Amino acid sequence: MKKKALSILLTAAMAVTLLAGCGSSSDNAGSTAASGDTTAESAAGSEAAAGSDKTVVNFYYSTDLEKVAQKEIEAFNTANSDIEVVGHSIAEGDYDDKVKVMTAGGSTDADIYWVRTPAQMAQYTANGAFVNLAPYAEKSGVDLSPIKETSLAGVTDADGAFYGYPTSGSCWMLFYNKELFDAKGIDYPENLTWNEYLDLIKELTGEEDGTKYWGGLMPIWTPNLGAVAAGEYLDDESLTRTKEFAQIQHRMYVDDASAPGIAEMTSGTFDIKAYFEAGNIYTMINGDWMFRLMEADFEWGAAPLPIFDGEPEGSSVGQSSYLVISSNSKHPEEAYKFIEYYCTTPEGTTIIAQNHDVPSYATDEALEVFKSEVNVPGVDYRFSAKIKDEQKGQEGYASLIEAYNQELQLYLLDEQSLDATFENYAELRDEIMN
Repeated sequence: MKKKALSILLTAAMAVTLLAGCGSSSDNAGSTAASGDTTAESAAGSEAAAGSDKTVVNFYYSTDLEKVAQKEIEAFNTANSDIEVVGHSIAEGDYDDKVKVMTAGGSTDADIYWVRTPAQMAQYTANGAFVNLAPYAEKSGVDLSPIKETSLAGVTDADGAFYGYPTSGSCWMLFYNKELFDAKGIDYPENLTWNEYLDLIKELTGEEDGTKYWGGLMPIWTPNLGAVAAGEYLDDESLTRTKEFAQIQHRMYVDDASAPGIAEMTSGTFDIKAYFEAGNIYTMINGDWMFRLMEADFEWGAAPLPIFDGEPEGSSVGQSSYLVISSNSKHPEEAYKFIEYYCTTPEGTTIIAQNHDVPSYATDEALEVFKSEVNVPGVDYRFSAKIKDEQKGQEGYASLIEAYNQELQLYLLDEQSLDATFENYAELRDEIMN
């Protein structure tokens, strides 16, 4: 088992992105960005800025963030005559590896990075890759209360140091094809328990006029999704809810076959957005980034994530991504000015909202913009949700996710029993944590 655990530790740093909802392949379907390197436009921008009297700040981000990042850069540069932020867009599939290489090698090319998950934040900050932002925030006088107990809490240490400003937050929800439900003459699915949801999608799965219809669709990116919404994490002593949710997944994927299974979803070509947009799937469990990405030619709506019996209605899961300053930045003060603008000001957060994302630092101006632009039935459930952090922001948690996902997939492929799955994971967890 020690060799197995070592393999997990090595691969977790490379694979945790695939487990985060907002890092899904569908987020960036169709991207044409150059693979693994900055765009020619970014390089040209750096040279042009370097030839002026402005301080040049280099900002590296994934193509996931490209649309909103470019607008933020343009707005900030217009408002600041002495600073020129230059964007460097890296292809989504290569971005996390690129940042690992740059930070490990002590690169001085980047001043600012975008970091996808709290678990990644923990890995990087443990290695001293980023600057403590607390002194800069204290000096600027920014009000941290809107995020202090939520998305900032996961990346703040016992001494009050924090290393990243949260950009946009996410929330897992249930999406449904209104037209399919209307054709059946049945109510839209809202405030369901997991058992009610399983019964519903089993009833809806079948073939009509030669077309296969699926009742449900749920990715494996967050393998313990339902348990986290109930407040249980992979490092908890008791994994009662985690085991119950594994059984829910098995019923959905294997026993009832009411949703595409794990083999299909791990084939390398799975695009959950395209699957749902095909129009033959009644419901999809996914994140609120669907408000930004969905291009369906049918009417669709949103509802709360299903919950375990006894849990509060609206219980869900989400996380933030972060902007950080490299510990090798040549211009940390100017870099800080940009990320505070991007993440906390009405101007910066409104740009996030215009991109149909919910800013983690939810200003009144930004929320009004979001609600006016996203006209989907059920979108208000996004704001009444009781959101638990999708991942713990502590060193080693990414390895726990990978270890559990590895064992869970064997169970969902019917290659090992439920008991063996949790016995193996317990062994791996002990080795990883100790």
